[in-house]
Amino acid sequence: MDKDKYFSDYEAFTENEILEITAQGISLKNGMYIDFDECTEIWARENSLEKSECVGERDATDYSFTFYTLPKPIMIKFISRGKLIEFFTRDATYQRFRELQKKIIEFGYRTYDMS
Repeated sequence: MDKDKYFSDYEAFTENEILEITAQGISLKNGMYIDFDECTEIWARENSLEKSECVGERDATDYSFTFYTLPKPIMIKFISRGKLIEFFTRDATYQRFRELQKKIIEFGYRTYDMS
């Protein structure tokens, strides 16, 4: 599988579509599921590795995660709620983005930094 071709087409959702995050994966409100073990298998295959803990890529410059799923990767993007709200809240875009990253790490997985 050609990595560039694989990532040229993907499903994109905002963080608001996340229904649940568990040690096994992420459930989306539309019924789609991001299986972390499946993501690590795809990552390993794409990078000619026998085994990997990597479930996808993250980009802190645009607050997004792209998970290695089939038939297409799934991107989850964190959207700013506005400068004023971001300034006065502890729930800023970067903090929400980092919280997902922390959970992924706590569950024993990682993401490749594209920033």
